[in-house]
Amino acid sequence: MKIRSHSSVFILLLAVLFALAVSAPFRISASERIPLQTHSVLASRHPRVIRVLVMGCDASDRLTDSIFLVSLQKESGSMGVVQIPRDTYANYTERDYKKLNGAWSALGASAIRSFYSQNLGVPIDHFLVLNLSNLRHLVDAVGGVDIEIPQDMDYSDPAQDLEIHFQKGVAHLDGKAAEEFVRYRSGYVNADLGRLDAQKLFMRAFAMRLQNLSTGQVWRVLAASLTALQTDIPITELGRTVTAFSACQAENIRFCTMPGQAVRGRSGAWYYSLNREGAERVLEEFSFSPGFAEKKLFDPQEIFDRKDHADFHKIYIAPEVALPLE
Repeated sequence: MKIRSHSSVFILLLAVLFALAVSAPFRISASERIPLQTHSVLASRHPRVIRVLVMGCDASDRLTDSIFLVSLQKESGSMGVVQIPRDTYANYTERDYKKLNGAWSALGASAIRSFYSQNLGVPIDHFLVLNLSNLRHLVDAVGGVDIEIPQDMDYSDPAQDLEIHFQKGVAHLDGKAAEEFVRYRSGYVNADLGRLDAQKLFMRAFAMRLQNLSTGQVWRVLAASLTALQTDIPITELGRTVTAFSACQAENIRFCTMPGQAVRGRSGAWYYSLNREGAERVLEEFSFSPGFAEKKLFDPQEIFDRKDHADFHKIYIAPEVALPLE
C-alpha cells in the first residue's frame, strides 16, 4: 500500500501552543466569526468547557487529512482529544466523494464549524485549520522530539524520494524524521488506524517537548506555524482562550479515536464507518458532555449511517462491544 505524499500529521498544535503562549503576545489572522445555526443542542453550551475543531490540510488546502475535536474542561485543566478518521463516511454532499476529509473543501469556513456541531451533537466554539506541509519546520523549531517507536519501520518509495527506516525503541526525531514517522502506514497490521495511533504518540511527545521550551523557543514555534494557520477565533477572544488552555498540562491530555470500523464501498474504495453507540460514549467522556449518550444527541440526521449498504449500516448500529464485526 503506497503512502500518500500529503498524508497527515499532527493536529494538536493550537491547543498545545495555547498552553505555552499565555505570556507571549502574538497575532493570528482571524476570519469573521461565523454564527452557528439554531439547534437545541447548541443551547446547552457549558461555559466551563471550550471545544475547538482542529483540522490539518494537505498542501492543496482541499482535504483535511487530520481531524480532531479538542475539548478543554477549564475547572479541572483536563483536555480530551477525539480523533476522527479522515476516511469516515459522511453524507454531506450530492457528490460521490463522501469521505469526511472533503467537508472542508465542500463547505468552507462559513459552514464547517456549524456542520460539525450539528452532526456530532456538541457545541463547538471555534475551528482551526493548519496546513500540514510545514511539519518539518515546526519540529525543528523545538529542537526535535523524543518518541518511542512502537515497531520496526521500513518503507521505500523512490518515486516520492521517500525512505523510512526506524528501529523499535526510543529515538530523537528531527523534522524530517518526524514527518516520516507520521506518514508511515504500510507496515501496520491495521494500516490507517495504525497511523492514527502513531499520530497520537507523536502529538503527546510534541506536547511534552513544548512544555519545556524557553520563551525564545516558543516564539520560533509560533513563527513557524502562524503563516499556515486559519481560524475563526476573534482577536478579542484570543487572550481568554490562551489563558484557559494554559492551565492544561501534557499529562492531563487524553486521546481517543472515534469508534468504528473500516469497510469497503461498492466502488472498491475504503471508508471508515462510525459506530453510533461508541461515538456517543466517546463524545460524552472526551468532550465533557454529561448525559450526552442518554440524550441521543449524536448524528441527528444520520449522515454517518449508510442504510443502503448493509456492511456500513451493521457497523453503525452494532453494540460497541461487538466491534470489530466479521
